[in-house]
Amino acid sequence: MRISRSILFVIGLVVLSLGTVTQAEGQTRLLGPVISSVTPSAPSRGVAAQVLTISGVNFSEGLSLTVVEPDGRKERYAGPAILARSDTSFKVSVVLVAIGNYTLIVTNPDGAASDPFVLKGQPSTQPPATPIAPKINRVLPDQVTKDPQPQTLAVTGEYFAEGLTVYLTDPIGTVYLIKGSALGSITATSFTVSAAIDMTGDYTLMVTNPSGKSSNAVIIKVVMRRR
Repeated sequence: MRISRSILFVIGLVVLSLGTVTQAEGQTRLLGPVISSVTPSAPSRGVAAQVLTISGVNFSEGLSLTVVEPDGRKERYAGPAILARSDTSFKVSVVLVAIGNYTLIVTNPDGAASDPFVLKGQPSTQPPATPIAPKINRVLPDQVTKDPQPQTLAVTGEYFAEGLTVYLTDPIGTVYLIKGSALGSITATSFTVSAAIDMTGDYTLMVTNPSGKSSNAVIIKVVMRRR
């Protein structure tokens, strides 16, 4: 019995460290926090503190943010330093003095940590045009039937980019990351996504482009199949 419990404990640690569990082809359940974007994306460098807005998913109450400076030194922000936290964003006041790339890592109280997110160096004198956030206008079908098998949703809108990621949140708050082969042909105004939708209730769908810009969230109604 002790051996079995030890094995389960080790397995639990491995899953926690991985942060994700693959559910089906292209569809992953997120267990840990994920940073999708930081605003401003290229903050100025100086001795004065500035506020960064961290966006993503699975940001738990009591989280901490580790900022790795270009020379490898680390600063940890937690407690009252984390402002306006929600499941999908929070704010933090930081000092960025050195010129170069900074790495951000969010860690939840349960120990699950995000993948490193790199803040690029300062922009050139002629920075590229600011990316435009994608926008979802509609998801079809309007009413989806509960089904453990993957089904296809058609998403229409604006400013979708190749390589985008879909975040699908089920009625109990579990977030699924969907990308790669689970996405159909992507144009600027439409794409399809294949997902297993096995609960009734309201699902939420959001899109993030490779630029880090995220769309509005839309509600998908899921009902039982009629017999």
